[in-house]
Amino acid sequence: MNAVCGTVEVTVPDPPKKEESTGNPELDKMIKDGNLAISEMKRLNTSIKDEKISADIDRLEDLSAKIFAQVKSDPSKLPQIRKFMDYYLPTTLKLLNAYDRMGAQGVSGENIDATMQRVESMMGTIVTAFEKQLDMLFGSEAMDISADITVLENMMKREGLSEDDGELHAESGTATAGQDDIKLEL
Repeated sequence: MNAVCGTVEVTVPDPPKKEESTGNPELDKMIKDGNLAISEMKRLNTSIKDEKISADIDRLEDLSAKIFAQVKSDPSKLPQIRKFMDYYLPTTLKLLNAYDRMGAQGVSGENIDATMQRVESMMGTIVTAFEKQLDMLFGSEAMDISADITVLENMMKREGLSEDDGELHAESGTATAGQDDIKLEL
């Protein structure tokens, strides 16, 4: 916002945006902590110059955002990411911060090199863990959909509305289609 005072123009920064409350303090904390974690990943990604690590951080940012969005849209899944929020995410950020600090030293040494190599080799495993965490959030939904499909298939078969091995069954009779013959029974 700009205000004119006499002949001097003063720029006043807009007040910081306050996150809207969801009404669920635990969910609000997850959203706040999640946004901070993603911001820290972005900062580290800018600072770390290794292309492979940077690509892994890009993937972690994307997966984290999807995890948080999924839980925000369905807060009942919040308990499923508790260990992710309390251990995996902070430990990942700790490893990346250590990698960044050691890389910024500009020197090579036994401890620095070995530690950086261990972090580099661990990144693929971390990405896979984040992918599995996101996938697990869809576990009950996938089970529900599978059950719905099974029920739908069974109802369609029972009602004669589905094809079964090239045969179409109707309630008033049976129509069987072979290669060259057509048989209709009423």
